[in-house]
Amino acid sequence: MTDAKPHNRDKNYRIKSDSPFLQALGVANDAGEIKPNKYAKYRQICRFVEIFIERIERTQAVKQKRVKVLDIGSGKGYLTFAMYDQLAKAGLNPKIDGVDTRAEMVDLCNAAAQASGFENLAFHNMKAEDFVQGYYDAIVALHACDTATDDALFYGIRSKSKLIVCAPCCQHEVLVDLQKSETENRKFIAHGLFLQKQADLITDNARVMLLRSQGYQVDVIDFVSTEHTQKNTLITAIKKNKPSPKYLEQYEAYKKAYGFAGIKLETLMREAGLIRSE
Repeated sequence: MTDAKPHNRDKNYRIKSDSPFLQALGVANDAGEIKPNKYAKYRQICRFVEIFIERIERTQAVKQKRVKVLDIGSGKGYLTFAMYDQLAKAGLNPKIDGVDTRAEMVDLCNAAAQASGFENLAFHNMKAEDFVQGYYDAIVALHACDTATDDALFYGIRSKSKLIVCAPCCQHEVLVDLQKSETENRKFIAHGLFLQKQADLITDNARVMLLRSQGYQVDVIDFVSTEHTQKNTLITAIKKNKPSPKYLEQYEAYKKAYGFAGIKLETLMREAGLIRSE
């Protein structure tokens, strides 16, 4: 049995290959077929939007007249367009802003939004901290490196967004502390590569604890299969409950156990009065 051609393998995906925005972004050709070198990206887009829509439908946002989303570090806009497309098809009347510091990406995405007829999708050339103001139902950050992930999480927490979705990468902050740590957990890790991987896990687990402390129901899942990228962790957080101090107690014990001072998200939360200084 021969494999199906790439452009024929989309029949079970949520987003059809002939969607106009895929053509505008160069993922599909003029015939509505996924380009061979874009098929991995197409799979990623479909998987992400499946997760995103499932999560947003579990919030109260579906009862509103409009759903507002902020995409921090929107890049080439593949996932931003997919969110808009699927929210619109679900009748949720989306208003999405994408923020990126690369002017050429912003210009490309705004042109593609116009070509796709996405009237309430706009991209802005600036840093997120210089743009974000007001409330968004969902905060998305899939290209935020190192502590930029903490900035995105904090904005969602502070504004009590109904949904936060992040794909962390390049977690360097905790690594510095682990390299100097003398805890029992640290002394068995001799190889630098393993220490880096441990720092990644410790950082993301700390973020989960802090999100839970603010009443978020958190899931950590695989974004795409490892054959496409090593950075495949996706954190999704849905606002469900009131803040819970027990997770802050766990977080403090966690820091002591692994010998790190804290993460930027904790600092931002303390400065905002979300965590009381002892």
